[in-house]
Amino acid sequence: MNFPAPAITEPHFPFADADRCVLCGLCLPHCPTYRLTQDENESPRGRISLLRAVAAGKLEASSALESHIGHCLSCRACERACPSGVRYGRLLAAGRSMLRARRPAGRWQRILTTFGLAAATGARLRRVAGRLLRIVQRSGVAHLLRRVGLRRLRLLQLEAALPPPAPAPRWAPHHAATSPRRGRVALFLGCVAREIDGSTIDAALRTLTRLGFDVEIPAGQTCCGALHRDSGDSAGADTLLAQNAAAFAASGCDTLLTLVSGCGAALADAATGPDAQLAVKVRDVSEFLAEIELPATVQLAPLARNVVVQDPCTLRNVLRAERGVYRLLERIPGIRLVPLPENHLCCGGAGVYPLREPHMAEQLRAAKLDQLMQLNPDVLVSANLGCALHLRAGLVGQGRAIEIVHPIVLFERQLRACR
Repeated sequence: MNFPAPAITEPHFPFADADRCVLCGLCLPHCPTYRLTQDENESPRGRISLLRAVAAGKLEASSALESHIGHCLSCRACERACPSGVRYGRLLAAGRSMLRARRPAGRWQRILTTFGLAAATGARLRRVAGRLLRIVQRSGVAHLLRRVGLRRLRLLQLEAALPPPAPAPRWAPHHAATSPRRGRVALFLGCVAREIDGSTIDAALRTLTRLGFDVEIPAGQTCCGALHRDSGDSAGADTLLAQNAAAFAASGCDTLLTLVSGCGAALADAATGPDAQLAVKVRDVSEFLAEIELPATVQLAPLARNVVVQDPCTLRNVLRAERGVYRLLERIPGIRLVPLPENHLCCGGAGVYPLREPHMAEQLRAAKLDQLMQLNPDVLVSANLGCALHLRAGLVGQGRAIEIVHPIVLFERQLRACR
């Protein structure tokens, strides 16, 4: 479909990308918010039309319009399904930046965004927030409040999502291979992950070095910028990308491994195309290791357990690397791997989405929890921290206990068991 030339009211909006959408509707069955609401304004083609109209000066930005854009999870399932190759992620980022410039955010949104972005980029604030959360967890206050019926408090929902309290470790900038050297890679730590998911970082380091890789962790790396771009702060996201680009260029590595698929997606977007800001190849750690032949001296201990695999949207739809998790874990003798049903649909754990849009996030999670109830696995694995935290909070709310780990943690556990 050809649109008339727009008035140039928003020169940075990618009209050419919007014009690639022919409104065919093939994305609709893949859009989680459209499936829930059956509202065209909550669909990819509806959001593209809304943003294009605002950018062309044909529609005023309003709270209703912002709500439709805000409900989008950025899962980009539509992008994978689109036969016309519409770059929906790029359109959404530009649209959110445009709306942020035109309308001030609400009070709760400002508080959440300001604190979240400051915590993401400020090491000192992250450490303080991490210590406070560990104190709350150890005190048992949150457990008491849940028992008296205050489960709906947002802070309690946040606390329920967190793993058991543990001190946040610090990592050296260089980790040498502990077996014959096969290569050299850089590792991206992320911001939230380094404070609350150090066990995954440790497992990745032990695995990579044992398999013969030197691992560089540049001190200059920072937040990937995904939270900033999601909030409409494209300039802030670009600043962080420039800092990461300088840090990883200085490392001298040509491969950058990520442990959180949301971070990996943000970095991969910045490492591809003619305007690439990162001069490295971004790989998910599971996909990378699945392609590495294990030395004859390395064995994995058997694991006779039922393991359900949740495919994060960013791993499926942006990195296109979800099969790497299965190939990696299939190397464990005796393991019984089962994909979580409807893995192509988002669980609702997209960044700060569960806090920003709790009702929608809970509806999307409910289906996943029902499926887990039917499968009743011993372990659930997810390659995205946000998904893992969101699902953990739901299980805690139901009084259920299923271990949730990153695939590299499960793999390294069996690797270590054979030492």
